[in-house]
Amino acid sequence: MRKKIISIFVGYQSFENHYASDFFETPENIDMLLWHNVKSSALEKLPKNIQTQQLPEFDYKGKTDFLRYLKAKSTLRYNDKTQATKKHLLYRVAPGKSNFKKKLKFGLISVLSRFYASKKGIQKLEASFFNQTRNSNYYKECLTYLKSNTPDMMYCSHQVSSLSLAPVLAARDLGIPVVSFIHSWDNLPKGNKMLKADHYLVWSDYMKEEMTAYYPDEVKENNITVTGTPQFVCYTKSEYLIPKELFYKAYNLPTDKKLLCFSGNFTSIGMDDPLYLKDLAEAVKKHNQTNSAQYHVILRANPADYNQGFIPILEQYKDVITEIIPTWNHEEFPLPKTYTVNSNLGVLYSTLYYSNAIFNIGSTMALDAILLGKPAFYCYYKQANGHKDFDIDRLYQFVHFKTFDKHSEAVHMLRKPAALAEILQDFDTLEQQNREERSAWAKSIAKHPLNEVKDRMYHAFQNVLS
Repeated sequence: MRKKIISIFVGYQSFENHYASDFFETPENIDMLLWHNVKSSALEKLPKNIQTQQLPEFDYKGKTDFLRYLKAKSTLRYNDKTQATKKHLLYRVAPGKSNFKKKLKFGLISVLSRFYASKKGIQKLEASFFNQTRNSNYYKECLTYLKSNTPDMMYCSHQVSSLSLAPVLAARDLGIPVVSFIHSWDNLPKGNKMLKADHYLVWSDYMKEEMTAYYPDEVKENNITVTGTPQFVCYTKSEYLIPKELFYKAYNLPTDKKLLCFSGNFTSIGMDDPLYLKDLAEAVKKHNQTNSAQYHVILRANPADYNQGFIPILEQYKDVITEIIPTWNHEEFPLPKTYTVNSNLGVLYSTLYYSNAIFNIGSTMALDAILLGKPAFYCYYKQANGHKDFDIDRLYQFVHFKTFDKHSEAVHMLRKPAALAEILQDFDTLEQQNREERSAWAKSIAKHPLNEVKDRMYHAFQNVLS
């Protein structure tokens, strides 16, 4: 018997990752409609049996937004009370850039959250938040659409986005079962799970344990399936790798030097990233002057949140740093006609593949690099002239770094600027040193084999539909 699934996609990145995982190549008994707000050339490449429909216009009011942030902040306070790790409030519940009005708003949220930091308080906020969402035209249009296009199941690809809530609420109000994917490895400790689903897909056994710990009354163990994540499947596909000669030519990279990738974070937690990039560039510059083994730094800034502080560092050290622009220049460097997949994912894959190691400050990109067999280095020392609002000790106390408790050597921690010069002297040894440990850590975060995630997801769907 044929079954119909409506899949919600509210983010370009999530959509592209699912596309790369072959998610849209559905089993024979599944009809799928993609309900989305995505702009992507991959929409034109979807299999012919996949229908598409734009989501209605988003019209949440200020009160809805206030309740969302208040619930998240209250949840963090509650988690600090109930969980063994008391570091949840280190996650800031506020936009990165604030004016006076926003500071006042989030100051009030911080105060009020103290009175709602209980099981009943959070349930009360959630009920108000959901009801406020139901009053929106966005919810009403979603409800109308689902009444006339009733699926057997809804799949939500991103449980954190406000855009996902109304269609999921409408589905559950109509008795349509909802399966939700947990988007990122650090989502659950952040207390920002926006919605309720009937079944959850998680990255790993570790995340499954997190889910039952944070939501013991709401989510039962048999309503969680460990699938892995579509995020890394492109690293298993040779068609995403840009040919080396073309990649090096496009970015004018030296072919006689080992590449060291420095990846930037969001500016809200990567305020001092330019200073750490400068330290790496200085170490490489000095090393290259006196050693036969030569290195070159490539910068991959955060494509969604560019740190302007990189600009003067790039100019000062242009002889040892090259910036890898994440969007491929198709006009100047046309890709082979056989290259038919997403070139932005291709640039990411190729950047890591052709690098010998990755350096950053607590970024998830360490996991990406390790999955490709590369060593990762976290800078963990204070900058003398660092930003007054950045505290590196605070960053490395984030709850999701508990994943290193059993794999403490998976990522090399650099505790002083001089350590950068030291590792360049003995890089080949360090490259081999913790291979087993970093592989074990990566497997504890994302279920392997990476390229079987689609099969696991559809197995979970079939169980829900049966």
